[in-house]
Amino acid sequence: MRITLSQLEAFYWAAKLGSIHAAARHLHVTQPAVSARIRELESTLDVQLFDRSRQRATLTDTGQSALRHAEAALHSSRQLEHYGKDRKLGGKLRLGADECSANVSLSAVIAQIKEHYPTLALEITVDVGAVLNQKLNAGDLDMALFTNPSTSDEVTDIFIGWMPFHWVAAPSLRITADPFRPEHARGQHIATHSPPSTLHTVVEQWLASGGVEMTGLSTTNSLALIARLVASGHAIGVLPVPLLQDMLSMGALRALPCEPPIAPARFHISYLTASHGAHIDAIVDIARHTLTRLNFLTPVDDASA
Repeated sequence: MRITLSQLEAFYWAAKLGSIHAAARHLHVTQPAVSARIRELESTLDVQLFDRSRQRATLTDTGQSALRHAEAALHSSRQLEHYGKDRKLGGKLRLGADECSANVSLSAVIAQIKEHYPTLALEITVDVGAVLNQKLNAGDLDMALFTNPSTSDEVTDIFIGWMPFHWVAAPSLRITADPFRPEHARGQHIATHSPPSTLHTVVEQWLASGGVEMTGLSTTNSLALIARLVASGHAIGVLPVPLLQDMLSMGALRALPCEPPIAPARFHISYLTASHGAHIDAIVDIARHTLTRLNFLTPVDDASA
């Protein structure tokens, strides 16, 4: 028996979305159809892809390896499927991105989208994840790149990797604690995002792990302003690692090795389920592969889910 694309799609989306139900909804087929396709694939490969003792669709070690091959095969099939048709897609894509992805990698994502769809108009919104969540749930965006989505049943979330963070300070600021612990933040001025936001939550939870309350804050919706406040020595802060690379290499900021480590945030590509089609799958693929090529995120397999 040969492997079919429908089997690979059922396996891929069940793994990515975490359940047979979500995969069926995404593919517009029944749950029994998705389950049957996965069983057929397992039979053909003579392996078990999912750990069926768990409630979620959890991959076995063999399943993790097979997923990488399935993803590559589906990506190649979509490129071939849309060869010659991509250039004819018009209309408008309302794309949202958080500030980190906008500053570091969005231009590369847009370049790849425009290469595939030169007549597609892009309407870009850059904001904190909480605002992007609201806009996507309200139908004011078609797709968004951001951390920790809190979306409705009308939105499909594709987990693509982990966003790591560092505590950072100005090189001139005398902080000698190594490692930097929550109690060492007492008396320090902290710059962070306004709540509700992933960054504010990351800072709050890390401090709370050592029994420290958030005080002496400067809050803003701008990562660039937070970085400037920290670099000038007015505050310390937590920032996404992709945004820090140039500033750390130039010596504008220094990382503060900390204990406990800062938990990374889940980064997703989310889109309106009702707008799903072959072009949406292609754009999700473009964004995911571009972000992976740029090493924008920590791969899924490199951190605990």
